[in-house]
Amino acid sequence: MISIKYGDYTAIINPSRGANCISLRNSKYDAVILREPNNPENTDNPYLYGMPVLYPANRISDGCFEFEGRIYKFPINEASTNCHLHGVMHETEFDVAEVGESCVTCVFENRYLDFPHKFRMEITYTLSENGMEHKTKITNLSDKNMPNFLGFHTTFNVPFISGSKADDVRIYAEIGNEAERDENYLPTGRILACDDSDTKINAGSFMPFECPISKNCKIQNNGKAELHDLKNNIKVVYENDMKFDWRLLYNGNADGFFCIEPMTCMANCQNSPFDRKYAGFDYIAPYKSKEYVSKIFLTELI
Repeated sequence: MISIKYGDYTAIINPSRGANCISLRNSKYDAVILREPNNPENTDNPYLYGMPVLYPANRISDGCFEFEGRIYKFPINEASTNCHLHGVMHETEFDVAEVGESCVTCVFENRYLDFPHKFRMEITYTLSENGMEHKTKITNLSDKNMPNFLGFHTTFNVPFISGSKADDVRIYAEIGNEAERDENYLPTGRILACDDSDTKINAGSFMPFECPISKNCKIQNNGKAELHDLKNNIKVVYENDMKFDWRLLYNGNADGFFCIEPMTCMANCQNSPFDRKYAGFDYIAPYKSKEYVSKIFLTELI
């Protein structure tokens, strides 16, 4: 485990489990921002603690898709839906490339599953007075265009300030069109009409556990997401750059956490009935890189 600190912020990163930031705290507000595992090496569900990397993000039906005449195959790791789900990068060991008092960079560079491209993934966490910056850089080390689908299963603690209750918290997120999904959580090709929970989420009035939700949505505006503690007049702000133009909002059984998952693509973008551009299908050219930046910080509600 690697601990970093700046001012009121502290974070713990686990390089052996996908360079996951398993703890982000703020001492000024007595805040535990991310949901923390009791045992960082043996969690009941590895996706529901910290901010595990998803690569490739979400589900791929039959674990297979075509790109530029090549067939890509990933192992079926969700037998109930016959899908490949989220990859295994979240449980893969990273090397620690650089570490300082307030910053750490972890690197993976190797072959990955049956993926035919060698690539490099660098994940950097930097703390400052402005909170935590989370930067991911992916470099294609092969001589062919490399399909690229990135997400993070960022799981927030609810409530996030000591002494508050879940009922004191509200969710705000700038979400737009929701893709309908079937019983296997795969897009049907239909866009759902705005419902009551969408309206509340966009207004910042949705209580995190008022009902179970699992929404795969296109962002609108800047895609900003926030958790508001009305009792203490404090909010967690989660900013993601515009390459993350899809979100999955998920709260399990509506009883302990709230996931705001930034993704560069929708579920099953590789095989979805939507146009690939709309679905977020992306690639990285040979020996080129793409960077993705997010920020998490606390500030007062206006």
